[in-house]
Amino acid sequence: MPYCLPTDSADEAKKSGQLPGDLCDPMTHDVDLVILGAGSAGYVGAIRAAQLGMRVTILDPSPVGGTCLHDGCIPTKALLEVSGFLRSLAESARFGVSVSSSLPDPDKLSTFRSGIIDRLTRGIEFLFKKHGITHIRAKGTLVAPGIVRILDGTPREIRGRFVLLSTGSRPRPLPGLAFDGRQILSSTDLLRRSRFDGRVAIVGGGAIGCEFADILSAFGSRVFLLEKEPRILPLEDTELGEALARELSGMGVEVRTGVSSLTVVPGASDVSIRFGDGGGREEDVRVDAVLVAIGREPVTEGLGLENLGLATGKGGFLPLDPFGETSVRGLYAAGDLAGGYLLAHKASHEAIVAVEAMAGRNPRSLDPALVPRVVYTHPEVVSIGLTKAQAEREGVSVVEGRFPLMANGRSLIEGNRRGFFKVLSDRETGRLVGFHGIGPHVSEMVATVAVAMAGKEGASQIMDGIFPHPTVSEALHEAFLDLAGLAIHR
Repeated sequence: MPYCLPTDSADEAKKSGQLPGDLCDPMTHDVDLVILGAGSAGYVGAIRAAQLGMRVTILDPSPVGGTCLHDGCIPTKALLEVSGFLRSLAESARFGVSVSSSLPDPDKLSTFRSGIIDRLTRGIEFLFKKHGITHIRAKGTLVAPGIVRILDGTPREIRGRFVLLSTGSRPRPLPGLAFDGRQILSSTDLLRRSRFDGRVAIVGGGAIGCEFADILSAFGSRVFLLEKEPRILPLEDTELGEALARELSGMGVEVRTGVSSLTVVPGASDVSIRFGDGGGREEDVRVDAVLVAIGREPVTEGLGLENLGLATGKGGFLPLDPFGETSVRGLYAAGDLAGGYLLAHKASHEAIVAVEAMAGRNPRSLDPALVPRVVYTHPEVVSIGLTKAQAEREGVSVVEGRFPLMANGRSLIEGNRRGFFKVLSDRETGRLVGFHGIGPHVSEMVATVAVAMAGKEGASQIMDGIFPHPTVSEALHEAFLDLAGLAIHR
């Protein structure tokens, strides 16, 4: 294999992605790459490695696709698509159309979701066969550098020149309150239900909590959304959280922020919750279930990290170099194990970087500032890069361009008036530093901003572009033009 030529210099080999001496001898290894975990990082890394000529074996006891495909992105967005239909039905009269609103049939809804998941799962399995990737439905554990024990039936070992850890994450429970799948639910528990009704309290006002608040309220649930910070989406631009809170409240979601105390007591038939704001004001509610959406934690137990002298860092994540390599040469990690944004697209990109580094391709390391964040509520919320407050904390003086969707024709046609886009650039250099928006279809536009932020021309790439009319994307164009005081319709 061209990327596995012997060399006398270990340092030189390290830089080029090669391994010296017998470590590079294909006779000492069963495969070039062993991957633990077939989620967004694992399966993408496997395919890219195979494209580069590597012999790949990937281990996972669960179906390929991981959390994103089976218990996260795909089933959640399928439900959000349905919630969007339900909201359109409820608002149809203002368009001059009389349609009686109704709730979806649970069986047909389940068939809709499972059909999408099954099709995508089969697609990944086909790609594995196409690229000659060996997929084993079993757990694997590290026993030594480059040696993985396959835990299926009679345990056996496989040797790989490289190992990629991509075992992902799981929902984090409230301290002292375990998930029971009945009253205290994780996002995974809720997605496995066929009905979505009753009274639900959601603890956590981040992306997951807000998306489920949208879904459950559309499906007829009474929803309490509880967030300990002063606003929902607390890690994003202040205006975005405030705007989405207004939208969710308009849907009937009872949003409570600044929740400093919380007591959850499961009972025989329902759950008693008491929460307060720290100022002496407390509220008691009874619900059928509590959805805990306070974040996720990496899955590292059983990996055998201790056998290699590895320890996790803050939050249980693995310390890695810019290309995903651990302190053990040849052992990499990608995705949620790496920390940072726990997002499927970030995980896939990290896996590609790691695999290309193994192959000596000298890839560009992932820049967290270029990772888009999307909340798929109605309306959608997007962010990339820094907020104005974050930029100022870093000593960057910014210029802001913005545009309201109430001045955008396509948005008005679709019945959306309250959204906005804002873009931030460095006052001194003109470098794009952030983009934040709330409105329809914005998840389909943020990649355009990501490309512009990564390029040298930055904002001028978008300013000089021609955007079709009428589209919501014109508002993106106008926000960028507003940076230079050139917005046409403002």
